Amino acid sequence: MIPRRRSLQRAVELIATLTVLTLAAPLAAQAGPPPPGPPPGRVPPPLSEPLAKPLVGPVPAPPEVIKDLGAPLTSLTVMEGAFGHEPDGRDVVYAVPAGENAQLNVVDVHSRQLLRAIPLPGAAGAWAITVATDGSVYVGSYSNAHLYRYRPETGTVTDLGQPVPGQSSMYGLTSGRDGAVYAGTYPNAHAFKYDPVTNKFTDYGSLDPVQQYVRAAVYDPDHNALFAGLATPAAKLIRIDLNTGAKQDITPPGLTAKDFQDLDYANNRVFGNASLRLVVIDATTNQQISFTDAETGARVTDYPIGARGVSNAGPGGVYFTYNTALIHYDPATDTVGPVASGVRITRGAAIGYGWITDNGQPMLYGLGGNYSGGTWRYNPATGVLEQWSSPFQYVGAPLQHTIADPVTGKILVNAFLNGSTASYDPVTARTTLTARQGQVEGWAWNSANKLYVGIYPYGRLSAWDPNQPESPTNPRILFSLVDSDLQNRPVSVVPSGDRVYLGTTPGYGEYGGALTVYTISTGTVAVHRNIVVDQTIASILPVGTSVWAGSSIESGQGTEPRATVAHLIKVDPATGAVSKDVIPVPGASSITELSLGPDGNIWGLADGTVFVADPTTGEVSRRITVFTARTGATDGAMSWRDGYLYAVVGGRLFEIDSLMGTQTVLRDRGLYRLTQAPTGLYYMLLRPDGYTNQTNLASYTPPVDPCPKSDLRKTVWTGNIDSQVANRTLRYGCTLIDDLPDAKATWPSHQAYVTAVGNKSAQLVQAGKITYAEGYAILLSAQRSNVGR
Repeated sequence: MIPRRRSLQRAVELIATLTVLTLAAPLAAQAGPPPPGPPPGRVPPPLSEPLAKPLVGPVPAPPEVIKDLGAPLTSLTVMEGAFGHEPDGRDVVYAVPAGENAQLNVVDVHSRQLLRAIPLPGAAGAWAITVATDGSVYVGSYSNAHLYRYRPETGTVTDLGQPVPGQSSMYGLTSGRDGAVYAGTYPNAHAFKYDPVTNKFTDYGSLDPVQQYVRAAVYDPDHNALFAGLATPAAKLIRIDLNTGAKQDITPPGLTAKDFQDLDYANNRVFGNASLRLVVIDATTNQQISFTDAETGARVTDYPIGARGVSNAGPGGVYFTYNTALIHYDPATDTVGPVASGVRITRGAAIGYGWITDNGQPMLYGLGGNYSGGTWRYNPATGVLEQWSSPFQYVGAPLQHTIADPVTGKILVNAFLNGSTASYDPVTARTTLTARQGQVEGWAWNSANKLYVGIYPYGRLSAWDPNQPESPTNPRILFSLVDSDLQNRPVSVVPSGDRVYLGTTPGYGEYGGALTVYTISTGTVAVHRNIVVDQTIASILPVGTSVWAGSSIESGQGTEPRATVAHLIKVDPATGAVSKDVIPVPGASSITELSLGPDGNIWGLADGTVFVADPTTGEVSRRITVFTARTGATDGAMSWRDGYLYAVVGGRLFEIDSLMGTQTVLRDRGLYRLTQAPTGLYYMLLRPDGYTNQTNLASYTPPVDPCPKSDLRKTVWTGNIDSQVANRTLRYGCTLIDDLPDAKATWPSHQAYVTAVGNKSAQLVQAGKITYAEGYAILLSAQRSNVGR
């Protein structure tokens, strides 16, 4: 920096130069020699003298800048239940409502009271629960894949740890001999046994080198065997001889299902839910058997099922639900059909069963999924059905998405798995439940303030007006892609004019996402799949008549990426033809957000790097790396505020000065999604320290902008003249051009404008904000301008 005395001297000299220029002002409009140079002995550096390079590394973050608004939404989500008995003889149902540090709920099915809720430290929920032969209750959790044991006689839970290291989810817990239990895992498709006598695990290894899920398992007590059902990309049934450890693939020939979701055993038969079709296997021959459809009399090999497997055998056989019908399969005759009474179960698909004797009669109890605690009791002797809600605990919901309402300023939040949506009012800090649509992967407002919502697992797009009453047409389902095009997660939803663009991931076990174009006025849907081979379309930006799209190497869940790097492509939305294909950030796995910046260029988010690309060619001119870790297809959001880019990715909230290229990480952990309210505040989903889920809403208040609508041109202009001096940010919200006298103002004379520019330039030189050469160049351009003439 120039010493203060020297700086002051140069400032005085600038004013002296200004006087000379002002006297020569009438000559500026004529062709002739340029204005005089600096005073003798003061030769300025050339105008091309580079500025001191701006900081490009992270600027240290200030203390905590976000405000934790707490958990805005509670919900009840139960994936599976089991029935058993407490030591005092009470009949109970066990279930684990999904939530942070989930708890095992024990509910008396007769008094219909919650007896206890016992924490399962580290668990977010449970896809697996069973009652062992010794009366112990076992829970298999996600996302830590731990096995927990509840002992009714003590009322305590023991965390038995992770049976197979490196797994995140457990499925298909099934009870074996002598209190042992078996289950399967994700993502490496292991099967294992836990023996409570030895307190040891036995890992049977990965059952397939490609498939990632053992989604179902059942123990065969007659042959001491374990059946394991694998999922994605194709259903596979493996039999493990527990005496010898031998494994045998007994998948029925010609089975087209993608998964075995459940397996159960009764009467020497294995009952499998194979992609919502019931199939039956003879446990002795390992062959698929046919059975009779009681309604049609036809001999069939599968039958529709909408439940988490079938019940244990009881009077009339095994039972399950489909839609609202209660169905039974009679192993004695191999016949399947609705129960004779034609009862209708309206509390959800069955997710757990148990036979309980009431007043000397065996009753089938069932738990309905997944969001209301629906419970029922069916008497096979009389055909009478009773239904009620069990009082499971509602807990702070893991959150999936958030978006601000541009009209009301309220903040919509959506729950993971549960799919409930609520509206948070920042003024009152109160939350109101709204239409429940399912798990939101992407949503966006159009210019008419209608919200377009992309829903998993259906690959569905809906149109919704949250400020109007819920009705059969609000929200209105527009289309679904899961069956027609094998797409299930609309991770990018972008309305633009008469179109809504969707970027989707493919379904379980599938490769190749899609760019889908929905035309609002005609209702037509055009799906362009696999335009980036084997990749998801994770972000979309319409520019003119084309669409730019960013990809992610991810494909359907249960697959390993085939691709290695994310692409930025330019697409003709009418045909799906790709005219430009670039790799903006080598090595990046996902491009999760695209936006047009104030400079007219494309700004994109590729993992932890922000890049700038030409909107015509896609050529990258700039990269700003915030961090180097990889991210997923849904992790990334950006928002512009007067030249500043705010973004959330990788748990971080950061700010980039688009003019200078500097970055500030405002928070380095626990954040997901980003939306800006009309007040200017930003809202995000927050995973509090020590949590595994984003359960809370958080806000960030950006600094006051003293210079709204900043002039962000790259160089300093004085009216119609470009000084060639680099524009820069002088303080938050204000650029160098912002601080100079306004060339668009009404000036009494040209000399008055030049004098004002000279005075301000002298101040900026004195303050060390610009160099003497830059101040002189700005002064020259002001003198040559047409301002005030």
